[in-house]
Amino acid sequence: MGGTTSTTTAQQSNKVQLPAWVEKASEENYNFAKQVAGRPLQQYEGERVAAPSALTTQGQDILSKGAGSETGMYNDAADIYRGTAGPLDINQFLNPYTSEVENNAIRNANTALTQQLTGISDQAQKANAFGGSRFAVQQGVAQGEGVRGIGDLTAQLRKQGIDFATTTALQDRTGRQAAAAGLVGTAGARQGSRTADALNLLGAGQAETGSRQKVIDAAMGKFDEARNYPVEKLNLLLASLGMSPYGKTETGTKTTNTETPMDWATTGLGVLKALPALAAMSDRKTKTDITKITDGEIPLYSYRYKDDPKTYPKVVGPMAQDIEKKFPSAVKKAGKYKIIDINNLMEVLS
Repeated sequence: MGGTTSTTTAQQSNKVQLPAWVEKASEENYNFAKQVAGRPLQQYEGERVAAPSALTTQGQDILSKGAGSETGMYNDAADIYRGTAGPLDINQFLNPYTSEVENNAIRNANTALTQQLTGISDQAQKANAFGGSRFAVQQGVAQGEGVRGIGDLTAQLRKQGIDFATTTALQDRTGRQAAAAGLVGTAGARQGSRTADALNLLGAGQAETGSRQKVIDAAMGKFDEARNYPVEKLNLLLASLGMSPYGKTETGTKTTNTETPMDWATTGLGVLKALPALAAMSDRKTKTDITKITDGEIPLYSYRYKDDPKTYPKVVGPMAQDIEKKFPSAVKKAGKYKIIDINNLMEVLS
């Protein structure tokens, strides 16, 4: 089944009619908007950003002027530490009189040895043993003991001098390192104290600047409130008008499309009934450019006959082969073509 479409167009004037009070309010709002937009530029002329506090400046001065002031102390400490590095030098702490004491001690020891040997000699002479073996033994023992005693004495004196010099050198190194550490500690304490003072001043200055900025912001806010009040008033008027309910009248152009369905089966059969010659030419073999239009009990097709030019309009109708499948008695043979017996077909369908 297909259909035809008929279109009907009604021309009307399009007009929206608002209530008089709405038109008046809109006009007033527009004039007010022009007045607001026409105002000259107004800028805040006061201070916008609070200047740094004097306390902040003092804190910054302390930090800038004090930077590096302890460098000399740190350098002195470093020099002291470098002087205590390396092997321990005890030469400067050796007693310069050690050699003199050692010589005196040796001289005294030799004197004592000489006296001892003399005593041995005297005893031997008194005993008439001078030059004997016993005398020689006593004299040799005395000399050996004397030499060993002198050596021990010398070693002891030298050890005492070295021990004293070593102990003194270690004490000197420890003392100088302690002095260097004291310099570093003093420099660090000065630097820390100065930094703490500067931070306190900076914190107080920041708080003072923040308080002054709040005063400035309040003044700027008050200025903006006065400048923006007309705009806020206009927005309020526009919003209230937009939210107010009111009616309106509207007319316009409307186009109406009407579709009227067409019974192609009835139309095709009617054509065959009105033009019996088409029924005689309903065999599919006589047709070309075939397009199926409808399904159903009797399908319809648009087509041209094979002898028609391409410029001819298509014809609508059934195919004898389709009708023969459902209604064999309505189709007859005429030579080599099949034709539809329209009267018989109408009787079958009625």
